[in-house]
This record gives sequence, structure tokens and C-alpha cells, in this order.
Amino acid sequence: MLPESLKREVKEINAEKFKQMLLVATNVLKEVENEINDLNIFPVPDGDTGTNMYLTLSNAVEEVENTTEDSVGIIANNLAMGALMGARGNSGVILSQLLRGLSDGIGDAKVLTAEVLADGLEKAANKAYQAVMKPVEGTILTVAKDVGRRAQDLAHELTVAELLIEAVKEAEKSVLKTPELLDKLKEAGVVDAGGKGYQMFLTGLLQGLTSDGAVITTKGLTGKKIPDRKEGRTESEFGYCTEFIIKGARIEDDEFKEILNKYGDSIIAVKSNDILKVHVHAKNPGLVLEEGLKYGQLTRIKIENMSEQHEERLKKEIESEVEDKQLQNLDGIGVLAVAAGEGLETIFKKLGVSYVLLGGQSMNPSIQDLLDGVNRVNTDKVIILPNNKNVISTAEQIKELTNKEVEVIPTRTIPQGVTAMMLFNPEGDLGEVSSDMKEEVEFVKTGEITYAVRDTKIKEIEINKDDILGLNEGNIEVVCNDYNQATLDLLEEMVEEDDSLITIYVGEEVSDNDKNELIDSLEKTYDEFDIEIYDGGQPIYYYIISVE
Repeated sequence: MLPESLKREVKEINAEKFKQMLLVATNVLKEVENEINDLNIFPVPDGDTGTNMYLTLSNAVEEVENTTEDSVGIIANNLAMGALMGARGNSGVILSQLLRGLSDGIGDAKVLTAEVLADGLEKAANKAYQAVMKPVEGTILTVAKDVGRRAQDLAHELTVAELLIEAVKEAEKSVLKTPELLDKLKEAGVVDAGGKGYQMFLTGLLQGLTSDGAVITTKGLTGKKIPDRKEGRTESEFGYCTEFIIKGARIEDDEFKEILNKYGDSIIAVKSNDILKVHVHAKNPGLVLEEGLKYGQLTRIKIENMSEQHEERLKKEIESEVEDKQLQNLDGIGVLAVAAGEGLETIFKKLGVSYVLLGGQSMNPSIQDLLDGVNRVNTDKVIILPNNKNVISTAEQIKELTNKEVEVIPTRTIPQGVTAMMLFNPEGDLGEVSSDMKEEVEFVKTGEITYAVRDTKIKEIEINKDDILGLNEGNIEVVCNDYNQATLDLLEEMVEEDDSLITIYVGEEVSDNDKNELIDSLEKTYDEFDIEIYDGGQPIYYYIISVE
């Protein structure tokens, strides 16, 4: 906490200090990212609340990091815009709305006072509640509301530093109460992940108030990295692209260039006042950073493998050329689908999807990712298939950000997305086509076979880490230690008298032997059914099951 003297002295926060607070808050969220992820109610590998909140804030801070504006109002507005475009998943969208409300409350204020901060925290909560169709108490919404009310109650009695301390205390208390307001939190023995994330954001702001510098990492994680399929590839000549800033630099740019000549090439060093910005391609970036440390404090360090960059660029150029040919001269309606796995991508494209965006469980695309994808579809009318419950709210934001006509089919699973495409008509009326697709989604049942990421107990079911889980429409109904057996057990729960088709999408971790054994078992048990097996190649899920 702050020293007593500082609590009383800090009566306003200027733009530069506000930026520093945001940088530190981003670092704090990064540090607790996995801790927040682990608060997921269900022990399945989709607890990405911490990741989504960190990436959303990181993207937002990138918008203000280099601004020279001396107004906290302008910085808050830029922050909100960056959060909107970078928002990922439900938690990211809500955080972006909190930051939008914070900006509205700050308005055009040049400095942050207790009264201005209180207005911002209160309007943050109001904006977040407005963004949710059916607000649920015991979530991040409750925490934001409690913080906003407490801030307003104390705004005229405290300095801005004291008010921020009280806001953090209120957030901590509110988070601890979330299990009392939401039974499923109490049953799982956890607090609300989003609420915890907001608490840590405020904690980071408070830490930043006394911080004299911070190094921030803002690597975007738009999805699972595509594996390198080239065998025997050696390290290329590109080395590592190394960038950083030296604050309080005690050396001139030309002198530092001379020093870096022995470590690499493509050297750029530019000094403004006591800030020295450095870029170099080096074989050993650690030696470069050591040189920088001799002359000041390092910040905004970024190191990237140039050989990977080069290979990725070539790959993207080839993919872009192929996709551009696919997307040329399309009339009528186009479709963007979100999916992970080469097999699933192929399936959707064969069904008529114009562009498949890599993403899904634990790798939610940002609003910017989705907007870029929509823009790649060469039609003025676009349907989006999120195919994941955490992507739906993000996809809905696209309607306000593009001149294209966009409809979102709220598909929560891959089978729903596939089923929706069965009624896709690229030449039809957008409203009618999307309506037909939405109705068709209701006729498919989804099962998923995955694994537990932690020990827990749900509805009297004991679950241990690494147990195989069978999910029926997102609800855990099977727990065992074999994914083939889990599939058979789950189908017993899913299949009804009128069903006639079972479709299995095989994940990337399933061996051919296991897949063939499952096929044999299915053909014996469901000999009167049509059974279709596809290699989906999806991560996280051993099998995705569709029953119709």
C-alpha cells in the first residue's frame, strides 16, 4: 500500500502517470493470467478468462503506449477504442465495456481526481450491465457495481490515491462474496474469474501509482500456433529481431550504433531527449540487452525469431494467394466460420464457407481478428458462425464496425456450425437465410470428449486432474480414464429413439488404432444408424460428437 504521506499528497494523476498505471496493470494481469484461468467452474481446458482479459487490456494499452497527449481523458478514450478492437471472449468484451464506461466517466478531464475516478468507476459498471442481455449477479458485473458505488460514496472525502486503495479493497471483498451469490461458484469452490480479473486490474493501477517504470509484454495470441511440418530445418541467417527502449539513456544514438555493430545488422538507434529507441537483428539478443542496461533502464523489450517470421510470412503469402482466388468474384452472401483443426477447416470450406478463422476453445479470436476476416470475404453480406459460446458476443460487435451487412448465427459448437451450413444459400435473402440457419441449429445435439485440468467435485461427481470427461451440451455427464469408452458412454446418454445419424470429428491427439477401434464399436452398437467419421484435427477435444 501507499505510504500515508503519499496517500494525502496524491490529489490528482496526470496523463503520464495514468499511462504508467495502465502499463503496470497489464503486467499484473499477465502475472495472474493462469491463476484466473484456473478459476473456471468446469475443470475442462476452456478456462481462458485470464488470457482473454490480459490480451484485451494489452491490446488497449498498445493504443496509448506511444501517445504524447497530456490529457487522461484522451488516453482513456484511446484505451477504450483499443479494448474494443482487441476484445476476446465474453470476459474480454465485458472488460472493453468497463473501459468504455471508465472513459465516459473521465470525459475530457486533463487530470484524474477522486471525483473523476469515481464517476469513471460508476459509469464503467453501468456500461457493462447495459452490454449484457441478462445480467447475472455474482460475476464481474457485481464486482464492478460494488466498486462504483463505494467510490461514489467516498469521492468527496478522499484523495484520488486513497480512493483507489478503497476501490481495491471493495473489489477484494466483492470477489470473495461471489460464491454466495452464484451457486455454481460455491459448488465448484471458486470465486468468479472475471471479477477476480477486474480486481487485479484495479490492483495493478494502484501498484502503478508508485511505480517508476515497467516492462510490458503485449504478444497477441490469436490462436494456436500452426505447427512446423518441415523436417530437418536448420537455423536461418536471419537471427533475432530485437527491439527495446532505453529510458534515461546516458549515451548518444550514434555511439550506441557503433557498439551494436559487433552484435548484428539492420541497426536503428534514434534518440529523443533521454529516450533511445533501438532495433537490431542479432544472433544473441541477450548480449545486446546487456549493452543497453549499461546506459539506462530497459522497457518495451520485444524479441522475435526471424527465421520463424520468414517462414510464417512465406506461408501466409501462399495461403493469401489461394484464399484470394477462392474469395474473388463472389456474389450474394459469404460466410466466415471460426474453427481450429485442418480437417474442420476443410469440411467448412467444402460446405461453402468463404473464410475459416483459426480460433475456438482456449483461443478466442479478437474483434479485430473477426473484422479482418469479414473484410476478407468478398461480399457485402456476411454470415458469421462463431462455433463457440465465448466467441458469440465478440462476433456480435462486428455489426457496428463494418459497412457490410452482417448476421451472426449463435452457433455454440462445431456440429451446430456444420448443421447451419446445410441450409446455407449464397443467393438467398440474408435475413431469410440466417433465420433458416438459426432454426436448423436446434435440431443437432453436441457431445465433446476432453480432459480435466484440475481436481474438483461437481454435482457429487468426483473429478481428478487428467480424467477423461464426456460433455453433453456442455454439461459433464461422463467421467472415466479412456476416451473411447467415454465416447460410447456419452452416446448412451445422447441418443434418442428418433435419432438416425451419428457424426464423429476426430481430434489431433487420437491415434489411428484408437479411431478404428471406436469405429468398430460404433458399428456394432449402432448398426441401424448412419455413422460418419471425419478427421477434424481439432485440439483439446479427442472427439466432437454430433447426433441427429
